[in-house]
Amino acid sequence: MAAKVLTEGGLNVVLLEAGPPLNPDTDYKEHVWPYELPHRGAGIGGNAIKPGNGLESEFLAPTGAWTIEGEPYTVAADSKFYWFRSRIVGGRTNHWGRIALRFAPVDFRSKTRDGLGEDWPISYEDIAPYYDKVEGYIGVFGTKENIPSAPDGVFLPPPKPRCSEVILKRGCEKVGIPCIPSRMAILTKPLNGRPACHYCGQCGRGCRVASNFSSSQVLIPPAQKTGRLTLITGAMVREVLLGKDGKAEGVSYVDKGTRSEKRVHAKAVVVAASACESARLLLNSKSSLFPDGIANSSGMVGRNLMDSVGSDGEGYFPQMEKIPPHNHDGVGGMHVYVPWWKYDRQNDFPRGYHIEMGGGRDMPGVGMFHDLCDEQEGYGVSLKQTCRKMYGCYMGFSGRGEMIPNPDS
Repeated sequence: MAAKVLTEGGLNVVLLEAGPPLNPDTDYKEHVWPYELPHRGAGIGGNAIKPGNGLESEFLAPTGAWTIEGEPYTVAADSKFYWFRSRIVGGRTNHWGRIALRFAPVDFRSKTRDGLGEDWPISYEDIAPYYDKVEGYIGVFGTKENIPSAPDGVFLPPPKPRCSEVILKRGCEKVGIPCIPSRMAILTKPLNGRPACHYCGQCGRGCRVASNFSSSQVLIPPAQKTGRLTLITGAMVREVLLGKDGKAEGVSYVDKGTRSEKRVHAKAVVVAASACESARLLLNSKSSLFPDGIANSSGMVGRNLMDSVGSDGEGYFPQMEKIPPHNHDGVGGMHVYVPWWKYDRQNDFPRGYHIEMGGGRDMPGVGMFHDLCDEQEGYGVSLKQTCRKMYGCYMGFSGRGEMIPNPDS
């Protein structure tokens, strides 16, 4: 976003990317069928998914990995942290689930509310106009609901709920749980030269027509068209270079192809490499003026890092067995969700959570029946019959909560 805004404003920008370039026409695989790949796309790897479940990235877009050769990281003893790193132009905007929610006013005053964490130095009202600009440009579908914990935005029309989602929504209504159209950065109408989603449902494998948002397809191309953007790939930035006055004057990076160190000089440096990588760069940038790294006089850089917390579960819905075949087309994600709730009541945990939901009869993909085959008896024809009977009857629920910052994280 910075590259787009600055180049369109008349400035020359150098954009450094640790990974390779990305060509949607050749690299994205949303329309590749499992049967077109060796072993139906399952078997030898596991890099694209969390280690251990055996799905190979050859079926997916080259968006990143949980483990990267030559780039190990350590975690605290007796702890687990899976760090998805996306070494490719556009980074994790190629990978994310396109769920595009605003922070609520209460989120900016967390400590005032419950004594945990810190209040933000800005308010929702300060940032709301920028939410409007971003949503209006990238395209986010949703509906205005006037829910305090889920502020309304600039929305495109949402897709209709699928059959399975109608069942879930009715269940939520019976027990008083809010369930509304989801808010996702996927086009349901043409916008800024990008076509509406054609409902192939494969957003996680890339989108050649750029109907879903990624900076590689929506932000970088306009910057390149200005002629003022220089994109350097395969450039692992090592540190921010400082002048004698303590101001940034460029960066030092390692050319991954030649293993040589190079420098780029600039009047200003924007560090926007995600939480962990940005902290690494600031801590690496030591000097006589900043012996502990840039902006680290407090010793807090690299601490209080936050991730989403959550828990997943699924259930079998027998009533889905007898529903005749029907159109399950839609975006590559949920059409409805439970917005942030229980934040305003006493719980045995701080704050609240939202619930993402999925399931139903989407196109069978790699690993679709993996768990079912482990749990059900039978082989051959009988197992196939069981799969047909139970296909589409499972619904999944993912609760997503808020991590409380702490200096040990």
